[in-house]
Amino acid sequence: MTRNLLSGICLLLSLTAAAAEFSPDVRPGAGVTEQRLLSDYFAPLADTAMDSEVFVLDSGVPGAVGLMIGGTHGNELAGQVAALLAVENVTAIRGKLVVIPYVNRSAMSMPDSRNAVTRHHRIESRSGERYLPYGDRRTDPADQGVPDPGRYTNPPGYTLENGAESRNLNRTYPGKADGTPTERLAWAVMQLVRAEAIDFALDMHEADTPERKPTGEADYRPGGNRRLAYTLVAHPRGLETAAFALLEMDADTGISMKLEESNSTYRGLSHIEIGDNSPAVSFLSESPNPGQDRWRDDPDVVSDTRYPLTHRAGLHLRLFKHLADAHGDATGKRLEMRGIPEYEELMAGPIGRFLN
Repeated sequence: MTRNLLSGICLLLSLTAAAAEFSPDVRPGAGVTEQRLLSDYFAPLADTAMDSEVFVLDSGVPGAVGLMIGGTHGNELAGQVAALLAVENVTAIRGKLVVIPYVNRSAMSMPDSRNAVTRHHRIESRSGERYLPYGDRRTDPADQGVPDPGRYTNPPGYTLENGAESRNLNRTYPGKADGTPTERLAWAVMQLVRAEAIDFALDMHEADTPERKPTGEADYRPGGNRRLAYTLVAHPRGLETAAFALLEMDADTGISMKLEESNSTYRGLSHIEIGDNSPAVSFLSESPNPGQDRWRDDPDVVSDTRYPLTHRAGLHLRLFKHLADAHGDATGKRLEMRGIPEYEELMAGPIGRFLN
């Protein structure tokens, strides 16, 4: 019993140390005109593990303001890398782009509790060796500071039976200024959306791959589980914009995605709450991540032959571009960018060729 207790204490100390040492590696390109923190929009986040970097790419020319959000869930790598690709390559030539690569920095500090995916993934970037972090779905309990409730009723009043979802950022929107640390994080994002006059926002996620567990190579088939992968969820005000973007996405990349409207009865998610609580039109995208498949023993979240990171990050990045174009066609307010890696270029790989 004593040995087990000591082992548990050592594990807790090691996790705490790992969390304390975590710092996102973002290497801004020439297009970044300003670096901020979420605490600039909501001061109580300052000097806490819930604060995170915000990158602004402002053309100085009037136009639309777009927001890219990565890292809502720390174990969904492609959204984070799509955001890095934008920060490290893109220049805005009309309008303004705001990017949060690792919005829940606390979740990034935790090891993956779903499939125990490796914490750091080595790549060769343009400047040499670099590591991409892989975290957990929820805020670190130590940063949350209070035990998970038996059930969780979120700020809009929706009750979830799993109290651990109180630490899931994408169940806590639009947040609460005096709520839990995760609720305050959602509140800070909403403050940014309002302060920056965001016109449209894309929250980038990952889900299980669209296959069932194969018994052999011939049994490996697409479409066995397509509930979330290759999906774009749109706020009701953004359905037409989303539809046009997906048509262009298919024509441009050959990626066919399904469109879903936000479910107004299931509250607390970014795609419904950002749109309901601000003028911004909000979207949420899902790419297929082998690391989300529970049946895989050792998933390769970077170089999987069917779902490489180049494909998944390229999906989010290209989708954002088509949403920006469709929004501009619909409203006359345009966000125009140069330097976005083409999907075909990304697929030629490796991903490090496009990172500083």
